[in-house]
Amino acid sequence: MNKLLYTLLLVVALVGVALLSTPEALANDVPSPDRIDLFLASRQMLQEEQMPPKMKVGMVLSTLGEDSEISMGVRVESKISADGKVKIITETTYLKTEHTLAGFLSLKFLPFGSDPLAVYLGAGAGYAHGFRYQAFAGVDITKNMFAEVRYVNMPGGLGNGNLHLATGFQFIF
Repeated sequence: MNKLLYTLLLVVALVGVALLSTPEALANDVPSPDRIDLFLASRQMLQEEQMPPKMKVGMVLSTLGEDSEISMGVRVESKISADGKVKIITETTYLKTEHTLAGFLSLKFLPFGSDPLAVYLGAGAGYAHGFRYQAFAGVDITKNMFAEVRYVNMPGGLGNGNLHLATGFQFIF
């Protein structure tokens, strides 16, 4: 009988200790101010990541030029509409054979938005040994890489048909 009494007292003591320690455990579930700040900061970072970029700056490799050899240039793309479907592009390319610079100012239209792949159309005007115009179609393969096919009214291109290929890498701001 003493064994049964000791066992019963031990069980009651364990249940009492468990019940007395529960409010303290529940009180520890309240997040600290540091954890709340961390949660809010990560939420803000996620929202910023999902917003379309305001500007892209990068490098372009194209077949622009009379000999259709690979030419390198720089490109700056800026958002001009609130929804990000219309952008302005300034681009400068060094033409090796001609030993000169070609510069274009273009508008880029994203008719379908930028998810999942941004397919776009554009047109622009510029200077490369005289007034030139271009029309292009392209795709943003990733947020940082793009590929385009361009029609430019200057000699050269694929099969001397004035069609030029371009690809590049851009940093997002």
